[in-house]
Amino acid sequence: MFGSLFTGFGYWDFGSWLLFFILAGAMTTWLRSQGRQDYKKGTEQDQIYFSGNELPDSEEITVPASSSYWGFRKALKPYYDKLVAFHSGQTVTYVGWFLVTTALLMVLVIL
Repeated sequence: MFGSLFTGFGYWDFGSWLLFFILAGAMTTWLRSQGRQDYKKGTEQDQIYFSGNELPDSEEITVPASSSYWGFRKALKPYYDKLVAFHSGQTVTYVGWFLVTTALLMVLVIL
């Protein structure tokens, strides 16, 4: 019924992809239906858990972006230090590296 697209490296079968998405959608719908039935939107069930404390006004809650991934940044500090040293701030440099990386990836794909 559905044709296949043949490329130089393999083929894409439309029917198989369609069947995959239908099965994935059915499985996702089934998993979602297994959730709690007593949930009511707009009640205290929607409140953010704040370690058992009263939730302050939303204007008082501020989390700077630098705090969001501090563990990541600390664990990867040597890597980020090298990246910061490599950072020039000039767009031309980034475009050049983008082109070099793309060329290397293309060579790897072709090989």
